[in-house]
Amino acid sequence: MTPVSIAPDGYRDLRDHLAWGDAGRRRIVLVVGEDAVRFVDGFCTASLATLAPGAGTEAFFPDARGQVQLWATILRMADGVWIDADPPLGGDGEGWSLATHLDRYHIRERLEVVDGSDRFATLFLAGPAAGAWLQREVSPPVGIAADGPGREAFSPTLMATQPGRLADVAAGILPGHCAGIPAAILQGEWLGPGSFLVVVPRDDATRLVDRWWGEGIVEASAAALEAVRREEGRPAPCDVPPRVLPQEFGRDAAAISFTKGCYLGQETVARLDALGHVNRRFVGVVTAADGSATPAAGPGATVTIRGTQEAVGTITSAGLSPRLGEWLGLGLMRTQALAAGIDLEVAGVPARWVQLPLSRVASGGVA
Repeated sequence: MTPVSIAPDGYRDLRDHLAWGDAGRRRIVLVVGEDAVRFVDGFCTASLATLAPGAGTEAFFPDARGQVQLWATILRMADGVWIDADPPLGGDGEGWSLATHLDRYHIRERLEVVDGSDRFATLFLAGPAAGAWLQREVSPPVGIAADGPGREAFSPTLMATQPGRLADVAAGILPGHCAGIPAAILQGEWLGPGSFLVVVPRDDATRLVDRWWGEGIVEASAAALEAVRREEGRPAPCDVPPRVLPQEFGRDAAAISFTKGCYLGQETVARLDALGHVNRRFVGVVTAADGSATPAAGPGATVTIRGTQEAVGTITSAGLSPRLGEWLGLGLMRTQALAAGIDLEVAGVPARWVQLPLSRVASGGVA
């Protein structure tokens, strides 16, 4: 088999220069009011009380059994919290709703839960030159956190000299401007270190895209966005099956506080921490590419120990990895199957597992 050498449109720009992409109809939930931080703190794995206004964190929202319902980014504002998460499966807004979930428990707290998913459009801007472009075009002027040797991850940040009032955002008033268009700019790791989520009023998205087109900024295709997401090891909703536990995703340092107060599902999370290990881990599974249009190991494929029928994992999303020149699938694998010396296969094709993100454990460019 020969490696696939064609990268999706915009992939190289995302990795090596600058590109934008459609972030889809993301779930945007705003919890506004003086009790908002304490209230949301009771439903997620991260500690919100220690965040400064404008600072953020990853977090899981578990159910009462400690099983993941949603993985999200949370930003603390002066008067509440801004919660951002990937679009639901299908992108149509159906399925489990965080806003409904929180509202169900809201009784007397001084807060309001606002679903802003339909009010705003969200766009990605990523690549090594993204920060410099935003420093020129965002007002009021803001600083950009830089990546550095040995840095494990960015903490999500709202790019603003003053974080502003979340009540204004809930009313449709964003805290800054991008290229003269009302906007909020969130810095994080959506598409690798130092990538950005640009939030604008839905009716203004076309104006910003026209500006990017006019400056020659490349649009990254959906396939390129997905390729980078997989290489960065960021789980999408399709990678979060029922009954999965927060620690199985290996994002403890970024998304879980083991010292905060009580929250929904904490007992299970704490019990698993006390055991000191998980039975499954979220990893990348690599299979050789043969130049075909579909991966040898597509979503739903079973990972087995080579030469046996023993199932040790399931692929939840998969596609070409230009960085590797091979197909890369994501999925939960039994921890015991990740030991050295165990040979794997998927759909009859030899496979190997890799630690993610590839940008921090693998070197080299695309083929």
